[in-house]
Amino acid sequence: VSPMLERTLGRVNDEVDFDLSVVYSKPGAPNQGWHADGDHQKGAKDAGWDVDGWKTRLAEPYALCLFIPLIDLNDRTGYTQFWPASHRYKDLMGFGPVAEIAESSWNGKCSAGDAIWYDYRLMHRGMGNTSTALRPVVQVLFKKSWYTETR
Repeated sequence: VSPMLERTLGRVNDEVDFDLSVVYSKPGAPNQGWHADGDHQKGAKDAGWDVDGWKTRLAEPYALCLFIPLIDLNDRTGYTQFWPASHRYKDLMGFGPVAEIAESSWNGKCSAGDAIWYDYRLMHRGMGNTSTALRPVVQVLFKKSWYTETR
């Protein structure tokens, strides 16, 4: 884990901090709306529409999120649905349904103890929980030390 974090965010002991929490979905919870947990920072550039814009213009990530479900995530318990590459464009907020129409979403169905990493700016949503079980997920937010989570 440390080598990946250091390549992405900086030296773990000096430049990277983390927050730990548990997020959950109660039985009967509906689908969430599309959202990103982290905003694009003031003055940050997005990738634009150039073919290689994500390589040359996208602002560096300031936080990565690690999801570790404590139960299996499936159609009954629900899961997190992600819109891959949506973190590259800061003006996509509010356009989450496009991911469904374009069939460009990814369903985070996985087993208890598996891990899912994503850029904190990535758009996603929790899917409804039609089971009778609570859906707990450990969330570890690895972030540059200057970033303070306010949500």
